[in-house]
Amino acid sequence: MKRILLSLAAILACLICLAQPKKATIQYGPWVQNVSETGFTVIFKTPEPTLAYVEVAPEDGSSMYNSDLPRFYETIAGRRVHGTIHRIRVSGLQPGTPYRYRIVGKVALDDSYAYGIVWGPELKITGDISGIKTLDLNAKECRFSVVNDIHCKTGRYTSLTKDLKPEDMDFFVMNGDMASYVNSLDTMIKYTFGPAKELLQSVPSIYVRGNHESRGREFHLVPGIFDSPTGEFYFLFRQGPCAFLVLDGGEDKTDSSGEYFGTADFDSYRRTELEWLKKAVEDPLFKSAPWRIALIHIPTISHFTPWYAQQWLCDNMLPVLNEAGVDLMLSGHHHKYIYTAPGAEGNRNAFPILVNSNTDRLDCKVTEGRIDIRVVSEDGKELHSLSFKK
Repeated sequence: MKRILLSLAAILACLICLAQPKKATIQYGPWVQNVSETGFTVIFKTPEPTLAYVEVAPEDGSSMYNSDLPRFYETIAGRRVHGTIHRIRVSGLQPGTPYRYRIVGKVALDDSYAYGIVWGPELKITGDISGIKTLDLNAKECRFSVVNDIHCKTGRYTSLTKDLKPEDMDFFVMNGDMASYVNSLDTMIKYTFGPAKELLQSVPSIYVRGNHESRGREFHLVPGIFDSPTGEFYFLFRQGPCAFLVLDGGEDKTDSSGEYFGTADFDSYRRTELEWLKKAVEDPLFKSAPWRIALIHIPTISHFTPWYAQQWLCDNMLPVLNEAGVDLMLSGHHHKYIYTAPGAEGNRNAFPILVNSNTDRLDCKVTEGRIDIRVVSEDGKELHSLSFKK
């Protein structure tokens, strides 16, 4: 009798849902993360629990209306996942190759019955999105842009990115504090990806966590909207002649600071990261690169407002970076332009450190022989230019 009642309930739910089927849509995104030579991750949010997949094709002018196109789902332990936050890994691609992708999905109209799900109609959620290109360790150059400390100022974010073109860059770096705190995950998504939606659906983004983005009620949900090779906010990757260390300085205050009400444990987190860093700089991917750049929100400078975390990074991470032969550090945090030459002003850094302001953008190009950086304002004017040669 119980089984019959459950079946009748499922049938009734199905009839109700079919009367007014919900169509799959995207609330935020998509954006692309964790690009490698052979794959990338597509991330997006849907308003309703949805089973989605990504179809991919080379950027060769062929039709995507091909039943043989591979489908990539998000799976956990052998089962395809339906939900509202989607992180779908695309794999099996070729290095340095441009691709197109699109997202297809169907809403879970009723998933309350353990042995049956009522689905809405399957349909194409996005059009064909072009311009995503895999990394290539043998590329002759690496091009990227950097913004930081936007703090929810969407107008500034839009101004800084409006003239960027996907074909002119390998990836886009968000160097921390894109939002001020994360009381709502939707707010984090809105201010991190929303103002540059068209750009970031085809250009891979590299997210460097800022100290503000570890604050707020839903801070623990933030990792779900990003992806990296390590699954952490610190990782290593390489494009052409340059290896990148993406590092996380955590909060800038002590763990005992009253602002965290006993919830902070960044000292332990940074110590774990430090042990990872010591191994990462021995990776052949890093050691064989002609250039090595560190990306971190809080810079390792001790001559300019060295709050607790900044001093900790100088005392603990900086010696490892010096020994590893890092060529350049790009940071934010101080909301002003600061350039520190190697060993300048009493610092212990063996490499230059460039702190970008909160109102400008860095446009960077790395070739085997040099690094060129342009500091560009909101209105597109070049404010500074720097070059580094081997």
